[in-house]
Amino acid sequence: MRNKNIFKPVLLAVLVAATAGQTAFAQNISEQSKREIVLRVLDQSKQNDYVPSAFFLHFPDKFGYKAVKEHLDFFHATNNDILKVQYETLPPHWEIKTGADFNKVQVLPEAYFEEQFKVIEDLVREAGHEALVIPTVYSPLMILQQATGNREIYKLAEKYPVEAEKAFEKLAYSIENYIRGARKRGADGFYVSSHGGNKEWFGQYNKVFLNHYRKWDKYISEVAAEVAPINILHICGGEYEDLSDWADYPASIINLPEFDLEKIKKAQEVFHRPIFGGLDHHGVLINGSIEEAKAQVDKILQNAPQNFILGANCTVPNETDYARLRELVDYVHTWRQTHK
Repeated sequence: MRNKNIFKPVLLAVLVAATAGQTAFAQNISEQSKREIVLRVLDQSKQNDYVPSAFFLHFPDKFGYKAVKEHLDFFHATNNDILKVQYETLPPHWEIKTGADFNKVQVLPEAYFEEQFKVIEDLVREAGHEALVIPTVYSPLMILQQATGNREIYKLAEKYPVEAEKAFEKLAYSIENYIRGARKRGADGFYVSSHGGNKEWFGQYNKVFLNHYRKWDKYISEVAAEVAPINILHICGGEYEDLSDWADYPASIINLPEFDLEKIKKAQEVFHRPIFGGLDHHGVLINGSIEEAKAQVDKILQNAPQNFILGANCTVPNETDYARLRELVDYVHTWRQTHK
């Protein structure tokens, strides 16, 4: 039976307590692992001089030694505080053109994700002592889109909502198999992507979203929260009228689709949990000068919640210069020590 305790206070208290007794961050950063630094963000009763930061991208190789090396090279080159494992497992192809076709969708067993598990295992072995290893998790709707090759599969789901929900349920159980398997292989937590509520898909007030899809989107977060101590809810990009519809998702950190300063403040009031984000993944972070990017960081951190992880609202382009990200990450790390 799944544990529905949203904030898992006892478990988080144990994790945060593991970092207790340390002196101020500014004095002993070199003695702490990035694991401790990120876990400290969960304790919102304490101020943090060190601002964690992380950016993510997709790598050319999906599995095997090359994929592991690309993840590690990026992690070390950028000085990121989180090692996120990209999700690359493709589902079988199911051609869905009618309501009855949704019955083609089947639950994928844990063994289906073995190639992905090997990448996770290798990254845990190579860098798990340095940082939290957090695999990405896709939503049922995203996996259904991949399986059908139809970016507008949601329109067919709107036409046949009852039949589509059965497919969403099977895909949610498939993702549960992936999450449980990844945790067994050493994953510290999960970066859970939520899809479907933005206007370009169902829309959060759409009856199909509310009555047939949302419960399975949320189910993924519930499973992740049950099996792992730290989870990031990534509310996928798009327009949302009200993020409070995601406030009951059991995540420990919220990665926003928004990068407007006022919306970041409002999100902190809605979720009462650490916020991760602040920058547009296609904005000044990539297209501006490094000075412009740092100026944007200044504006964000002057107004950001105390317990905050600076990053982007989604993955940055593959061609992004690692050295540029490193300069920005290093700037963020010491910002509160140099801007007092």
